[in-house]
Amino acid sequence: MGERPISADMPARLLDESSASGYLRSRGVIGAEFAQVRALSGGVSNIVLAVDSGAARLVLKQSLERLRVRDVWLAPQARILGEAAALRLAAGLTPGFVPAVVDVDPERFTLTIQRAPDDWVDWKTVLLAGKVDRCVGAQLGSVLARWHSDTLGGTGLPDAMIADTDTFQKLRIGPYHETVAARRPELATAIMSVVDRMRATRVALVHGDFSPKNVLVGSAAALWVIDFEVAHLGDPAFDLAFLLSHLVMKSVHVPESAHLFDEVADSFVEAYSRTVPPALAPDMGHLSAQLGCLLLARVDGKSPSGYLSSGSAETVWRIGTGLLTEPVDDLSEIAERRELSIR
Repeated sequence: MGERPISADMPARLLDESSASGYLRSRGVIGAEFAQVRALSGGVSNIVLAVDSGAARLVLKQSLERLRVRDVWLAPQARILGEAAALRLAAGLTPGFVPAVVDVDPERFTLTIQRAPDDWVDWKTVLLAGKVDRCVGAQLGSVLARWHSDTLGGTGLPDAMIADTDTFQKLRIGPYHETVAARRPELATAIMSVVDRMRATRVALVHGDFSPKNVLVGSAAALWVIDFEVAHLGDPAFDLAFLLSHLVMKSVHVPESAHLFDEVADSFVEAYSRTVPPALAPDMGHLSAQLGCLLLARVDGKSPSGYLSSGSAETVWRIGTGLLTEPVDDLSEIAERRELSIR
């Protein structure tokens, strides 16, 4: 489907389970047959609805201007248009690893995509249950490396995405880095040094939300990466650090599986490093400092982790502070820092 205008009598309001099927019919996405619509949970930045109509299995997303978190957090709704563009680009680079785009509506800020099979589950749920598979980490490292490598210098990115710096500022730098810098002024100089380097490094397609909740896993090594709404031309180290931050937090939350999370982190970075050109080889000092910032943000930013206990949050804070102020030279040192922080 293309970006077609909505019908003149369609009210400009947020969609819900009662209005979604009529809206999709007006777009020509589904036919007259019965449609079952249900809300999907888990996100704070979009309305997300599952739609079944005939053979069609779809997800309908509509971006929110104000995110559903405790603090005031505003973001441009047009970011969903960038998400659609990034999905199409990623589909061309890594077929089978992202859902297909079905329809985009720039007036209502909606995106309709293919829905995964019902027996697929988000990787976050799997990891928190202690089922940790390093092969998934290796797959993700290879996929991410392909995105970064094949878009080096902005190759293939639409002009609008190249020009857009506002979305990443409002969805990541502001609520993560700058919020922590304001709340912890003793760390502000170190945090803003990371931000300055990040802003100056706009070299490839960056997913911006490369986390386990945005990875759907099925059987026989099948997986999709979803939720590209923070995609932008930026610093590839951010994606690496973002996934690593989630693995570190989960290793603290599920300590009996900590060694398995370390193995996943190793396989992820190893697969990535084997695939990218020398220009994208990870700089461990910068990666460590960025990882520190992101760990701090999940404790004291606008989007704190929902599963860390107060004790675990304190541990994550200590790890993050150390990685930011005294960056490591090798990935193995992160596990050592975690063990020292727990003692």
